[in-house]
Amino acid sequence: MESSRTPLLRRPLPVLAAIVVGIALIVGGAVWWTGQESNDDAAAAPGAAETSSPAKKAPTGWGPTKAERTQAAVLADALPLEDLAGQLIVARSFSNESSLALVRDKHFAGVMVTGQQILDVTTDDPLTEVKAFNQELQEAGGDRGFPVMVPIDQEGGLVARLTDPLTTFPTFMSAGAAIAGHGDTGAATVTAAAQASGAELRAAGYNTVFAPDGDITIGPADPIIGSRSAGSDAQTVAKAVVAAVKGYSEAGMISAVKHFPGHNVSTDSHKGLPRLESDKQRLRTHDLVPFEAAVTAAAPGIMTGHLDVRAIEAGVPASMSRKVITTGLRENLGYDGLVISDSLGMGAVMQRYPGGQATVEAIKAGSDLALMPADNEQAYDAVLKALKSGEIPEQQARDSAARTIAYLLHSQASPQLPGEPGSHEEQSEQLSLHAATVVAHPCPVPKITAVMPSGSAEAVAAFRVAAQEAGLPLGSGTSVALLGPGVPAASAAVVVSTDTPYGLARSSAPTKVALYGRDVPAMRALVKILMGKARAQGKLPVDIGLPAPTRC
Repeated sequence: MESSRTPLLRRPLPVLAAIVVGIALIVGGAVWWTGQESNDDAAAAPGAAETSSPAKKAPTGWGPTKAERTQAAVLADALPLEDLAGQLIVARSFSNESSLALVRDKHFAGVMVTGQQILDVTTDDPLTEVKAFNQELQEAGGDRGFPVMVPIDQEGGLVARLTDPLTTFPTFMSAGAAIAGHGDTGAATVTAAAQASGAELRAAGYNTVFAPDGDITIGPADPIIGSRSAGSDAQTVAKAVVAAVKGYSEAGMISAVKHFPGHNVSTDSHKGLPRLESDKQRLRTHDLVPFEAAVTAAAPGIMTGHLDVRAIEAGVPASMSRKVITTGLRENLGYDGLVISDSLGMGAVMQRYPGGQATVEAIKAGSDLALMPADNEQAYDAVLKALKSGEIPEQQARDSAARTIAYLLHSQASPQLPGEPGSHEEQSEQLSLHAATVVAHPCPVPKITAVMPSGSAEAVAAFRVAAQEAGLPLGSGTSVALLGPGVPAASAAVVVSTDTPYGLARSSAPTKVALYGRDVPAMRALVKILMGKARAQGKLPVDIGLPAPTRC
């Protein structure tokens, strides 16, 4: 449900200004989360009398104009219930034909085409087919007066549904390392990379990206987030989130920070319902810090996680909890952007909410969009029934539809930046160069004139390309082991982690480098560092149990 205050017009907010505001709120001890049912109870929470809530701060940044919000409200109010039901759902794509039919015949807000379906395109020019289908989706909803939502999971690193011929980017942990090591310059590099990725995705026909992650990794025990997180320090993650959101917004992309209130747990929600054990104090000072920064920076979207937040509503997934979404995110944090559920086909909710019940519960809790139900038709029928019975309040549903439409209109009206496929490798390389972290080295630092790469096949192939481009001889000389995701350790003269850096602590090597990426742009950065043409001055965004390297 929309908060009672008038939606705010937004103007661009510089990354540093947003970060400063976020930190000021942290230092000021603002009460971010009460978990209470009413505003009266929230006001009575400890500290509320002494400090102003960030819900009262006016977020500024990229977002719908007053005219776009007015137009969206008119369009939403005109939807018959049959169309309104569909407008609250982003479909799971089982086939191109069925997806087009859902958009055309049942007014689904959009379609999420998952990675495998994209990768199943077997032509010599897969991007052409992707772009053609995305255009077909828009044509299927062509009589709406506003665009169809076409989202993609494209975080960088392991979560990149489209690769060649688009530019590949390193993991989001690289953003944390760049910011921890370079401060403002690192944040600007993160923004440039997000803007570049957003521009290419938009040129491919996407208008929404489910990124960046606002999750704070718990370390080696993290089962699913890992290098998708910017790190283990809440404020570093917050700065990375703000920087990335700014870049996507500059590209005209609707971004969604995930997974509220923080997938900082040891259970994978694809398989079961994780328990977030943080008490309210830790929620305020840790888990929620990146999301508060996102609210202040006017992030277009926030995706909720399937998490059992024990301190707020035990036993109920956050994605289904009105206390978490409407009371917590909307009212207490003052968020007026899009709220999107995580995929409703995941194990954490499928076993608890059969049929279309999960979709109904997510919308009732306050989500504007229910993402990827296990069965599209069942979800639609359940939502329509709930609208007709009043179980889902009609005005709440129309407010949600208006919010989605307003952002789609704003994205459509935003300037199109140059986004030719593969044209932003420099931005990707620069992010890896700013992120790269020397964890250990001998003194004096040896000069590397030839290398013998080994390890992850994908990383080795990319390294060979980068080495050959730079004129670094291969096949003899210094041994370089490239650790792929999940590889615990290796022995060589130089060991390089290409995902999370934890394996470096268990590796026997005089030189250890954390890289956070395994594609050609990342390897170009690594080769420059090994050849002494660039310095690796990133800083570990997580603790791996090793002391900082000594200066030579």
